[in-house]
Amino acid sequence: MFNIDFSNKHKSLSALMLLISMMVSSAVGAQTATDSTRFFDNGRDIVGPYGEKISAQENLGSVTTVYNKDLEKYISTDILTSLQGRIAGFNISQYRGFYLPRTSNNTRVDLIGSLPSNYGDGAYSDNTRFNLISRGMSPVIIVDGVERDLVSIDPEAIESVSLQRDALSSMFLGMKSSRGALIITTKQPEIGRVKLSLTSKFGFHGSVNHLKPLSSGQYAYLLNEALQNDGKSPLYTSADYNAYINGTSPYTNPDVNWEDVALNKNATTQSYNLNISGGNKVAQYFVSLGYMNEKGLFKTNKDNSYNTNLNFNRYMLSSKVNINVTQDLTASLTAIGRIIEGNQPGGSGSGYSDLLLTIWQTPNNAYPVYNENGSFGGNYSFQNNILSQTMESGYIADNTRDIQATGKLHYDFHKLLEGLSAQFIGSVVNQTRTLISRTKRNAVYAYSFDEYGKPVYTMYSSPSSQTNDFRAVSTYENLYGQLSIDYARQFGLHSVKASVMGDTRKEISNYDLPMVPTNIIESASYNYAEKYFVQAKVAESYFNRYAPGNRWGTFGAIGLGWDIAKEKFMESASWINKLKLRGVWGRTGNGISNSGYYTWRQTYSENLTTLYPLGSEQTNGYWATETTPIANPYITYEKANKVNIGVDASFLDKRLEASIDYYNDKYFDLLQQRGKSIAILGTTYPEENIGKSRRYGLDITLTWQDRIGQVGYYLSGNWSIAQTKLLFMDEQETPYNYLRQTGRPEGVVFGLQADGFLSAEDIANRYPVMVGYDVQPGDVKYVDQNKDGVIDEWDRVVIGGEKPVQYFGLDLGLQWKGLEFSMLWQGVYNRDLYVNNRTLVEGFQSIGNTYGQAYENILARWTPETAETARYPRLSAGGNTYNYGGLYGSSLWMQNGNFIRLKNMSIAYNLPEKFCKKTLGGLRVKVFLEGQNLLTFSGCDLVDPEVSFTSSPLQRTIYAGFNLKF
Repeated sequence: MFNIDFSNKHKSLSALMLLISMMVSSAVGAQTATDSTRFFDNGRDIVGPYGEKISAQENLGSVTTVYNKDLEKYISTDILTSLQGRIAGFNISQYRGFYLPRTSNNTRVDLIGSLPSNYGDGAYSDNTRFNLISRGMSPVIIVDGVERDLVSIDPEAIESVSLQRDALSSMFLGMKSSRGALIITTKQPEIGRVKLSLTSKFGFHGSVNHLKPLSSGQYAYLLNEALQNDGKSPLYTSADYNAYINGTSPYTNPDVNWEDVALNKNATTQSYNLNISGGNKVAQYFVSLGYMNEKGLFKTNKDNSYNTNLNFNRYMLSSKVNINVTQDLTASLTAIGRIIEGNQPGGSGSGYSDLLLTIWQTPNNAYPVYNENGSFGGNYSFQNNILSQTMESGYIADNTRDIQATGKLHYDFHKLLEGLSAQFIGSVVNQTRTLISRTKRNAVYAYSFDEYGKPVYTMYSSPSSQTNDFRAVSTYENLYGQLSIDYARQFGLHSVKASVMGDTRKEISNYDLPMVPTNIIESASYNYAEKYFVQAKVAESYFNRYAPGNRWGTFGAIGLGWDIAKEKFMESASWINKLKLRGVWGRTGNGISNSGYYTWRQTYSENLTTLYPLGSEQTNGYWATETTPIANPYITYEKANKVNIGVDASFLDKRLEASIDYYNDKYFDLLQQRGKSIAILGTTYPEENIGKSRRYGLDITLTWQDRIGQVGYYLSGNWSIAQTKLLFMDEQETPYNYLRQTGRPEGVVFGLQADGFLSAEDIANRYPVMVGYDVQPGDVKYVDQNKDGVIDEWDRVVIGGEKPVQYFGLDLGLQWKGLEFSMLWQGVYNRDLYVNNRTLVEGFQSIGNTYGQAYENILARWTPETAETARYPRLSAGGNTYNYGGLYGSSLWMQNGNFIRLKNMSIAYNLPEKFCKKTLGGLRVKVFLEGQNLLTFSGCDLVDPEVSFTSSPLQRTIYAGFNLKF
């Protein structure tokens, strides 16, 4: 079987470059294929949230669009992977390598039957791997005009993805307009003969990072050292140590790398898509059929009749039909159907994340994989063998079925009034998620010897038979309706547009009462000679889960624009193609998603039966308590005043293009808990609309594209700087200003400032320490900020998150004859990363009556010999709360979070056009080789800069494929 070892990134890159050179060689001397004259066309119309076309020249907002050709360069379970590093001001951070389905039931068993397990959770998102942040907030996702948190879509069916984040562009969201919108638009039908496109991709993926656990010999030696530091007896003898080093007794003194035992080095990933489009002037159609599969790295037993590996299957159908019913009436119907079938090992019954955590926390010497008689190894402290959990514990299968159907009718009333039209949009969404859990557990046996030297097997954890559990995970329904009346006329050089739109949505998640957000939006725009622009929008928004009197909100925005390049005094500067200044101010809202489930009404829960005195007798009764938190009858949506000032420019026949946006957003009525509230009520206080903050920054995109002879090339970079300031929060009084959060950036991390490690001289001189701890040389030395002679909460300072974070992406490529090459680099600067997982940074955490795993980084621990160079404190067994930072945190664990990653590299070859026409009957063929996450340069050597220590690891992927067009 073809196998790639991803553990060595240099070997992986060398293999890729070898294949690239082979393809380059094959392209030399080929006949000229059809070359694209431009890589980027920023003058293309912008697609609005409901499929409407918006002229790029008329756009006054901050809008960035990524088109299909860039989305197709990736193979992934979702499209967010292909957006990383491509849009200025849009930080997409991956925190998990693999898709993670929800396993909990949406009902719970009660005396009266099944009841909803929770309320107000909202729709279940299929994004389980990424954090999405644009100007401090997560954008609202719109798919073909319907608000849905849906990102696991076949990229071959997508026309474009557009991020719209200023007040004017996002005003259609009404009460959610502060968040901006990520608008996903599927492909449109094309008039003409039938066109078919078939794309096939197949490749391999493996973990980018591999952790380095201590070998059993190292573990025994260092744990003894830790116990000695704690004044305890050693756990291992010299004979144990020698057995670990020499491997002379693998059943009583094993050395097992559990990652190697349970996980494969690589697995396969594949996707296939067939697109069909065509039609005439009356009707046009587009159909996309897609299949995607990604296998996990867990090892399986081929003798089993069922699969225990992590597995993801997606089947997707996307279709669109446009019909010109009459000269004035057009209709369209869009449908997206999706089936997702997932699988994961049974493990402990709660999903593969727990199994991964067990792998990371189990020492190499915990127990052998198999005992001498073939039984699974284990002992009192480790009663579930990792390989048994991986291969022999059954499986958990999840299933998702959803459909989205959208109909649109557009009528042109030009016979009544030229420029007048009306449009109706209706949409239905239905989603069901279920899960089948068939898990079991095997017994484990501890291997030892009796007094006569004969093997003894002691059983722990009795085996359990397979369960057969069906769970309804979630249900979701969304009914949407919209009616709009539009007017658009051109009077010579004057262009006028106006519209009134009303929409409403009924959204039901699980067994909640329906959410009913509603909007009435008026807009007007004017431009003169596409040189001067004025636009305005007003939104009246309603939401039924706020208290009466707080359910309606009014929002609005206005924009101005001026293309200086069109002025007569610029005619001599022919090298300037565009120089458009634009500005937008607006009042926006952020509600609905953060409103809670009717939190303005106090609810109560019935508790246990109790007894209370009634005269001289005790009487049965019940008592009720307020559901926490207590109600806030005044809760309402958050608000913001947002400013966006931008410049769009192009020079030298559009070879050099630039887009620059400065934003300054002031938020108020933010939901926060009061810091000055006291606990006298004995319950949790609610969030209130009291906070204020500011977010401001700069987004820049620069693109250069040109040709040198037959070689076309481009270089496009984007850079963003994001800053925040907390203007007000209700915080406790403090005697020291350095403890105040108000006036600082949002999200700053407070903790004790570490200043090396305590020496014997420090301790003798009574250097300040935390009360209640018996410190030793090698423990962390904390700075006494207030000079009161003790380390406590008053010594916390900002240890991270204070610098303005910068994001950047660099996309470059070239095209020569039929050969195409591109690469995308993505990175972050000024980022602080708090790595404080105790298994990783301290090691030897308590597990049962023994100790957990430790990693090679603690070799840099403090000892008397390494006191001047140590990176970590002295070793301690069971966890040293003092060195961890107590309850206050410690700057010792703050790492440099800067990184730059080769996110994507692609090489493709298009067979010569003449060859395709003469030999293949017009069939156009493109072959390609691509890679994802090929190289990473990071300021932190402990973990991946994005994916945390305990999560499923980030994957490096190399795949090949072809595209056929008929």
